[in-house]
Amino acid sequence: MTNNLHHAAKKYVEVIEKIEKTTDPKALQALEEKRIDLHWKFIDLLKKQGIKYKDRDHATRIAIRIAHGEL
Repeated sequence: MTNNLHHAAKKYVEVIEKIEKTTDPKALQALEEKRIDLHWKFIDLLKKQGIKYKDRDHATRIAIRIAHGEL
């Protein structure tokens, strides 16, 4: 696993965790926009590494496992 993929997964998961804890609507919108951007960057890296995923949720679960050092 490359450092870029691990870094992208970690950033993506950090934003998801912030979204879960945020109640401010403006901050939530900004975080959601950032999440979308990080999601597509992570997807691109998965494709470049030849890692298959079924759908967006599966890709997110992969990111969580990578960020937590399980993969």
